[in-house]
Amino acid sequence: MVELLTHSRITMRQTCPTKEWLWYVERLRPREVSWALSIGSAWHRGLELWQRGEVDEDGAVRTGLETLDWIRPESEEERYKLQLERIRTECMIRFAVRHFKPRRLVAVEREFEIPILNPATGHKSRKYALGGKIDGICEDEHGNLWILENKTTASIEQFKQSYGMSQQLTLYVYAASRVFDRPIAGAIVRAVQKSRMEPKRRNGEVVETWEDFRDRLLAEYESNPDKYLSEDEVIRAPEQIKQFESELWMECLERNWQARSGVVRHNTANCHQYGGCPFLPLCLNVEGARESLYFLSTQQHDELSIETA
Repeated sequence: MVELLTHSRITMRQTCPTKEWLWYVERLRPREVSWALSIGSAWHRGLELWQRGEVDEDGAVRTGLETLDWIRPESEEERYKLQLERIRTECMIRFAVRHFKPRRLVAVEREFEIPILNPATGHKSRKYALGGKIDGICEDEHGNLWILENKTTASIEQFKQSYGMSQQLTLYVYAASRVFDRPIAGAIVRAVQKSRMEPKRRNGEVVETWEDFRDRLLAEYESNPDKYLSEDEVIRAPEQIKQFESELWMECLERNWQARSGVVRHNTANCHQYGGCPFLPLCLNVEGARESLYFLSTQQHDELSIETA
């Protein structure tokens, strides 16, 4: 059966092959809430329906926040965190809806699954396919197609520095050109910076209502849109696309070698990056960790709506 490789799966293996194995092959998921992923999902859901024209601003907020309803806080600290992130997410959605300029959309949340090709022969891989979901495809006034990506980030300026080498943008430009069988001009990247603001405190006690905090946070966004929002065009040269296609084929060859050898490597340099790997207790053979810290997901690719065996 053909295995589906997505941007998320490829980059996770680049981070650590063992992490990718535990997530995509064994389908283990940490029980602890990943706030970054949860907020990203809420943001994308709200923007998706708004881009489709199915909801207005309030509807985008409502549908986005509904994706957080599965979280069940068990302590006062968790309840505070959930409410804080709900308001932060609401303000980001409202800010984006009010400021992103309209685009002529050709497709929204377009999923794809295409054969991976040997760049030297054009032959299809018999074991792997390339899959993913593009936030949107839009057409400019000259009839050119662009992929449209919506992002949240901790820093707009730092995020812009990632454009040049972003594998995700290259992958989506490459995939969209094959799906639509025509050139793709590039990517339009729309980003909103996440705020770290919290309700005001005095002597350690919260002295601001959630409603007042919401108003203050939204006012902060509106007072400085250039700091918190960007919408940029990113181009991919033909040489970059060719390089990506070659690297994608090498990814397949490396995976075949791993399967034949039966060895799944650890990248110990990433065990403590970005707050630490959620699978570190398993790699350290902590007794009872698998049963108490993780659950078995019903799907392999959380980033897609399609399910793969």
